[in-house]
Amino acid sequence: MVLAEVAESVFQVRKCLWISAFLALITVAITGCRNNIENVYSPQEWRDMFIKAGGWAPLPFPDSKYRPGSIIQVNETGIRWIDHLEACHFPDEVLRPEVSQIPSITFSRARELDADAMINIKGIAAGPAFSQVQKVHLEVKEHGADAFRLLNLKVWLEEPENRAKISPVCMDELNKSGRFLVTEAFRVSKGVYTLFDKTGVAIKLKAPALGPLLKFEPDVKYEVTADGGLVIEQTVYFAVRRAVRVGNDFEILGESSQHPETADAKIGKIFMEANKK
Repeated sequence: MVLAEVAESVFQVRKCLWISAFLALITVAITGCRNNIENVYSPQEWRDMFIKAGGWAPLPFPDSKYRPGSIIQVNETGIRWIDHLEACHFPDEVLRPEVSQIPSITFSRARELDADAMINIKGIAAGPAFSQVQKVHLEVKEHGADAFRLLNLKVWLEEPENRAKISPVCMDELNKSGRFLVTEAFRVSKGVYTLFDKTGVAIKLKAPALGPLLKFEPDVKYEVTADGGLVIEQTVYFAVRRAVRVGNDFEILGESSQHPETADAKIGKIFMEANKK
């Protein structure tokens, strides 16, 4: 009987140790998840960071289309991309943006995005199993700014033969209510994306298994990291600055060229409304 009692005591002690170890593992896992969630910019922090970095207005959704020279509609219902000045028959040398780096922004955390952010990137489309993806975390690796050379365009238009090439439909569109011209855009040219499923668990990607989730055009550079993340080198615009109204000669409308009428404040407000949690 004594041996049986000793054996039972040993079993109970081991059982307690197993339970304690299991609970410790759960605690570590939960803590790890919590730290991962906390290591993400809130919408307010994201907006404030862009404002401090030079008055940028974050877009409600990242997109490859919102490059300088884009015609956008901004009103109470939201923001919508209409087209780009290239549709107006301006040559590439006039529309080519000025490219620069922005060392003033240091990204120390990830940004949480809706899954659709992935398919707003030029050259990337949803695969048949993309509905499994609920959200995405982006770690910014390379960024900068593109600026539209409005003066360069105006000089080109001084030549009558050049002006005759431009379709009047373009100016008709710009003259409509709520239309603005993007003159500066904040670019992320390289980022690491982590995909999460509907239960909040990170999807560990493997190169051969990407097809069901995402389709890539040949010119898109990407690779899968050792821990299952996705590195993408493709331009995506996250914010704009000085989205202005322009007149028939592409003069900036407003009180002055230094203080023009812009859509920036409206875009910032739309961002916050779209990112309420």
